Amino acid sequence: MNKTLMLVICDFLLLSMLALARFDPPEEKPETGLEVTEASASAEAELISLLEESLESELSSRQNLTEDLTETRESLQAKARELAEREAALAATQSNLEATTQKAQQLEQTKAEIEAAQQALASEKARIEAERAQLAERFDNTRTELEAAKSEQVSLVSTLGQLKEESSVAKEKLSQTEEELIAREILLAEREAALKAAEEEKAKLAAEREALNRELQVAQAERRLLEQNLTSEQAEKLQLQREKEQAFARADRLTENVSELGAGVSQLGQGVSSLAQASEDIKKEIEAARPQTMSEIFTRFQNNRASLRFTATEAGLFGAQTTRNYESKSILITDASGATYLVTHTANSPFAFNKNANNLLAASLEVSLGNRRFPVSQIGFLSTDPRILFVPLPQSVVERSGLETFPLAQQPERWEEAVLVKNDESNFGRTGFRRLTESERFLKMDRPALGQLFADFASSRGDLAFTKNSQFIGILTDSEHAVVINDFLASAITQLNANFNTEENAATIDRLRDRVQQLPAKIR
Repeated sequence: MNKTLMLVICDFLLLSMLALARFDPPEEKPETGLEVTEASASAEAELISLLEESLESELSSRQNLTEDLTETRESLQAKARELAEREAALAATQSNLEATTQKAQQLEQTKAEIEAAQQALASEKARIEAERAQLAERFDNTRTELEAAKSEQVSLVSTLGQLKEESSVAKEKLSQTEEELIAREILLAEREAALKAAEEEKAKLAAEREALNRELQVAQAERRLLEQNLTSEQAEKLQLQREKEQAFARADRLTENVSELGAGVSQLGQGVSSLAQASEDIKKEIEAARPQTMSEIFTRFQNNRASLRFTATEAGLFGAQTTRNYESKSILITDASGATYLVTHTANSPFAFNKNANNLLAASLEVSLGNRRFPVSQIGFLSTDPRILFVPLPQSVVERSGLETFPLAQQPERWEEAVLVKNDESNFGRTGFRRLTESERFLKMDRPALGQLFADFASSRGDLAFTKNSQFIGILTDSEHAVVINDFLASAITQLNANFNTEENAATIDRLRDRVQQLPAKIR
């Protein structure tokens, strides 16, 4: 109700009171009493009318506000869909650029090999021409010798009677010379055929080289066009561009390694095969660095989740004992050494710091991985923030489960947003974050300005935080801060099942509470 309406109502109430007030002794005039009564009734009717108009105005204002909120939410959802479509288009553009780059490199290497083959053919042609000149010279010499032999034969015929033995020798020599000449002519014909084949092969290689040059020019033009498109998209996605530059750097290193491995390869087919394998490795590297949507990360979480079920015996009032179960969801997380762990917040366990640790009489833990369940004998409290519990898992159990693991994010600040998943799978969403100035091991999560009143998703304690390429960041210690898990160092270890000891557990919890008090005030 606004101030103007309140003033109007107060004025009418004051007028009504003044109309009803009588300051002189009443005189016996029934007509005057009747007029006062009618004035009061008229004032009350007007007051009721004004109240109804005010109520209608307030209802109309609230309806308009509701419609504005609905339009704003629909606009935000449309912008979110548009952003997802642009991210998908950017990923497709990146893939096309990488394929074009690999094709251009392949064409350049093929061009270099063709040029080397042409040089070898030119050398072979020069050698064949030299041999051909030598054979021609030998042919001329042989022909001269044959003519001389024929002259000698004429001379010998004239003196045949006297020199029969010399004539016979000359005939044999002539026969041998003719056979040698025929053999040399055949060899010369073969050399000429080889030279012709070499020239045809050279022409064929020149045609292939021209075709490859044209393909290379087309590929370079496509690459320039794709680079222009990618540059325009990169202006809006600067952080994503940094990740792609790192992926391209890794791709360049892989290409250099492939070039070194293929330096001794002499055949074109083997070089193309090696280059194709390198291209496949580069695609895998880029795929690993590709940002994923919230739905993809949540689906991967659901398909590979594990369950932690604590069973605790706690002391109640008047010495009574109660059994209580605590259950939460987690995923398999691997550190730099390859060890696998499960994590959860102490609030989802009987070891919550806001409870009296002396009332915890017994505790056990059962872990579910796929269709297999098994008990766990001990748990650890994270050194960075003791409010986080972690459970080490044997490698053989992890391998038999068939579940996919999530690596730790060593540099989560490379991403502008984090994907949060509720530990009970009830919801998921994304939010921006920044490093906490008081400690680099904690992140400050952005929350909606109006809290949870109009937000589709708001962060809360125990949420699991992931990077946009599905690497695990850590767990939210409260609704606004997340601890970054770089390793799994334990500040304390508690035995469960038959080895659980109430006194030792109470002393451990008290000591860990003191450690929590040493953390920055914002995250305690």
